[in-house]
Formats: sequence, C-alpha cells, structure tokens
Amino acid sequence: MSIRVSNLRLPIEAPESSLPSHLARALGVSAPDLGRWRIVRKALDLRDKRQLRFVYNFEVDLPDATPRAASNQGVQVELLDEPPFAMPNPGAAPLPYRPIVVGSGPGGLVCAYFLASLGYKPIVLERGTKVNDRIRDVKAFDAGGEFHPESNYLFGEGGAGTFSDGKLTCRGTGPDVLRVLELFADCKGQQPGKPSILYYHRPHLGSNRLPAVVKAIRQKIEDLGGEVRFLTRVEDLHFDATGLKGVQTSSGFIPTSVVALAIGHSARDTYRMLATRGVPMTPKPFQFGVRIEHRQDVVNAVQFGPRHEHFEELLGNADYSLVASGTHDLFTFCMCAGGYIIPSVSQDGFFCTNGMSLSKRDSVFANSGLVVTVPVEAFEGTDVLAGMRLQERYESKAFEVGGGRKYRSPVQRARDFLRGIATTAGPDCSYPRGVTPCDLRAVLPPFVAEAVAHGLPQMDRRWNGRFLAEAVLTGPESRGSSPVRIDRHNDSRESPGVPGLYPVGEGAGYAGGIVSAAVDGLRTARAIVAKYARTE
Repeated sequence: MSIRVSNLRLPIEAPESSLPSHLARALGVSAPDLGRWRIVRKALDLRDKRQLRFVYNFEVDLPDATPRAASNQGVQVELLDEPPFAMPNPGAAPLPYRPIVVGSGPGGLVCAYFLASLGYKPIVLERGTKVNDRIRDVKAFDAGGEFHPESNYLFGEGGAGTFSDGKLTCRGTGPDVLRVLELFADCKGQQPGKPSILYYHRPHLGSNRLPAVVKAIRQKIEDLGGEVRFLTRVEDLHFDATGLKGVQTSSGFIPTSVVALAIGHSARDTYRMLATRGVPMTPKPFQFGVRIEHRQDVVNAVQFGPRHEHFEELLGNADYSLVASGTHDLFTFCMCAGGYIIPSVSQDGFFCTNGMSLSKRDSVFANSGLVVTVPVEAFEGTDVLAGMRLQERYESKAFEVGGGRKYRSPVQRARDFLRGIATTAGPDCSYPRGVTPCDLRAVLPPFVAEAVAHGLPQMDRRWNGRFLAEAVLTGPESRGSSPVRIDRHNDSRESPGVPGLYPVGEGAGYAGGIVSAAVDGLRTARAIVAKYARTE
C-alpha cells in the first residue's frame, strides 16, 4: 500500500537520518515496516520564533502494515493514487524536417532535452552566446563595460533564468515537476550538504551554479543527437494556412514544420514580428514595481527571532514573503537572500532591475521585487503590444534618470519615497554600476507608485517598524512576467493560427519561473511526440 503522509513537524535540529523513526512513530508502525519512502516536501515553519520547525510530507510504501497514526499530532494520511511520469509513444504524423526549439531558457532546453531523449534530434536556436562567453560579458558589463545586445543578463544560453538567483520554487506538484527537478539534480544541480532540490520548499541553486546546470543539459541534448546553434536570432516565420514551412534566422533559412517557441519574456523584437505576421496573441497582466533592499542581518532578526544567530548557523540567511492589500495589492516577488541587485537589461536605451544571489547567499544585503499586477485596462492602449510599450516607456525614463549609458540605477530611500521627497545622497546599495539618487515616481506609472506608497506602511507594521527603517528602493522592476500571451490550444498546445507552432514557457505567457517554464517545455515535448513520428 502506498500512502501520502503530510504535516509531520520536527525541530529544525532533527537530522534527516532520524526521519524513519519519527515517521514510523507517527504512523504507529515499526521502522522496518515502512518499506520504501521519500520526502516529497520539506518546508520551514517560522510562526513560532521560539522553536522553528520543518514540516515534512512523504510518500511511503507499507507492504505489510496498516498505519494507525498512533501519535498523530496533526499528521494526515491518505492513499496515494497518482500515475507515474511517462512520455507517449511517437505519433504517426510525418515530420519531414527536424523540429526547431527557439530559445535556450528553461522551457526551451527542457523541451529540447525530452525531444532528443526520444530520438527527435531537435535544433535549438539561441540568439545569444554560450554560457561561458555570457558570464564573461556580464562580468565586464557589471564592471562598467559596454552593453552587449545579444549577451547579457537576459539573452544567451540559459535565458533570463541563468542570472535570476536559481530559485526552483514551483506551486505545481506531481510527476512532471519531479522529473524536471530530477533532470536539474542530475545536471550538477544537487549540492552536497544542501537540502535536496527534489523536495525542499524553496530550493535554491545560485547564479554561480546555474551555468553548470545549463551547460550540462545542453551537452545531454547534443549527446542524444540534438544540435544547439548560438548567435542565431529568429527573424521571421514562414507559414501558410496548412502550417509552418520554416524559420528565417540571422544565419539563413531553416525548413521545418514544427517550432517550439520559447523566446522568454524580453524578446520584444520577436513579439513585434509575431504581431506583424498575424500570429494570434493576447495582452495579459504583468507585474511592475520596484526592488527593495535591506541589510541581511535585519531580515534574519525579523524572520528568525531572538535566537536568530543560532538559526543562521543551521539555516543560513533568511528570506521573506509579504503582501499588502489595496486597490492594487502590493507583494514581494523573487526575494534574494544574501543577494545583489542587477541590471535586467536587454536593449540599449532602457533600464530596469532584478535580483540574484550566489549559492552561499553570503552578501550583507537582501533584496526583493516589490510589485503590483498591472491589469490590461491600465495599458494605455488596446492593441496586443500595449503592455510592452508601457514597460518600454518607463524603462526609457529610468535609463535617462540613471545617466544614460552609464547604466546607473535610480535609487531612493523608502522613507523619502513615502514623504514624497527625492533622495539626494546615494545610500549604500549592492547594485554594481553605481546609483543615481532621485524620486522614483518619475520611473513608475502613477497607480504603481500609489500602490507602493499604500503598501509599504502595511509591511512595516508586519515587521514592527523594521521594514522601512533603512530600506532602499531601486527601479523600475518591470520584467517580472510577460505582457503578452501567445495563444495556443489547451489540448494540442499548438497555435490556433499557425499549425506546428508551439508557444512555450514564460515568454509565451504560460509560466512564471524556472521550474514552471521547464515543466511547460516538458509537456510541449510530450504533445509533439504524441503527434509526430520521429524524423529518420
């Protein structure tokens, strides 16, 4: 009998080696009767600062015993009835050319990996550079160098996810999510001595470890017969009423009848091309706001309580998640404990921020996006690209305020923002290229600025006056999600206007993070395999 066991609470000091005895005791059986078991989820409960606890969920086989939950203490037990992970048998539709995957972010790479693993030999087209070259270009830019339009924090091997902290948090569960995490773990994503990315509630790799994972997945694709072409930008799609005929790239035309379009949320030139070609798309809400930065020791004291130094030794630096209600709810997003604020720039003449941290999360600063959801009716236009133009409008202002091609970040103390006065002297900040003190309202839509001003005091009350004391705001934070959804059928995952076109991941409007984009790529590969025969 297979069961799911939920809500087993243990002190954080309890080692994982003691889990079998705790689990058996909670079920009222002896440890030898457990059979196979695995942790499904391990989450940190911060509600009681005097005694922090981990909350565990398990899957357990009980071949010769019936659980009695003798020492229940809130433990829940239910029969496990979930189909295992599986890919379909190849379909029958002919596939005269190799399938193409556009983009090497998590959605594109995982889609290509599963296609390659079943013999479809995909061609991955990446507009940017290999990850090693990209690391070099990003470091040079952070040090004050020139901006590279195809090799930066957003474009290049691994996509925006490579330099977005490496959080593998995902709201979804099930066999597909687990299979993606297993792939990441197998590709150098598992760290000795760290909580397993297969079950920890907020698994984190770090921007210094993600490049190795990305490179390992690419090498698997190539070993399985796939191909990855760098500095190859898709400039047009060729199709008619019967479907795709091929893609025009910066390196020439490639014939194909299947394209997985995993472009990421910042390929604005591609969005414009798709709109011009009449590919069905829909404007969608997206997140917009600022990035807030604190000293990490302040976050630790708030989250871990009076024994924070003890818990820091066991758990590392703390993160947080906050929501403030209002006409437009303000919420934290992509929180980077022990991290750095970075320039999330993909076009010359525009500026916005993001956050990242390394695997050790050992910066003295902590930062988080602080955003509201921009509804479609606030886009100041009715066409499909109106939201994108709203992003560009304020990113262009931020570029000017920050000093143009110096790419300094507009910055303001949080208390100055609430008082409506410009910060005049630069506060300490982790942003690498320097800051320009200002009034951030100049780079925010008015209703976003109002939501930030309304929500900050609420968050400060949650932290008993410590959220605002020394907090610094940078911005804008405008690339949290795509302002466009590339339409697709729910069942086949194909575009309703272009047979053979499969919109994928965050840039297509169907994901919101590394894991969810990767899972979307896996499911797209499954749909392609189920329809098409392998190319011989």
